[in-house]
Amino acid sequence: MKRALSLLACAAWMGSLLGCSRAPVVVPVDSLSYPAFLITGTRPTLFVAHLARVVVDKEDLSKMRSELYSGLSDTEATDPPIVIDAAAKIADMTQIKGAHGGLWMMAHPTGMMPIQFTLIQRKQQGVEEARELIADCEYIGPDLDKERRELRSERIRRATSMEEIVQIVNELPAPNVSAVRQN
Repeated sequence: MKRALSLLACAAWMGSLLGCSRAPVVVPVDSLSYPAFLITGTRPTLFVAHLARVVVDKEDLSKMRSELYSGLSDTEATDPPIVIDAAAKIADMTQIKGAHGGLWMMAHPTGMMPIQFTLIQRKQQGVEEARELIADCEYIGPDLDKERRELRSERIRRATSMEEIVQIVNELPAPNVSAVRQN
């Protein structure tokens, strides 16, 4: 018995020295449920807006505006875009490659470009994690001011399903009552 425990302890110690690590889990794009979210700009030092955008299908996820692609295609970036599907599966979008080069992007600075990418599953999954990632974004849906964005963020934090979060993000903001009263 003592020998078995010694061998187990030795194996655990050797494993910690050698650094047992698992290969990242690749998430096939075809396995995602839609609508999904694409979150960009999670680090404040990056010149990409911290934005949560609803994508309606695989084709929508596989296209990106040129100006957004420029900031996200950096292979040294440590904050890849995050994809959250309707089932609250969460993955990092890595190895982003555009279908066109710099000349096309200069001619179409706001054009939609087809992209290829790999999705790597994150450790944290589920609606609770998705709520926090989306609610923390600086831009959530068609908000027009900070007050309405904060209200939307609070509602997202109380949501109980991904469907409810999608509805909150996609709804048009209520009119700014204080601005209407001043006119």
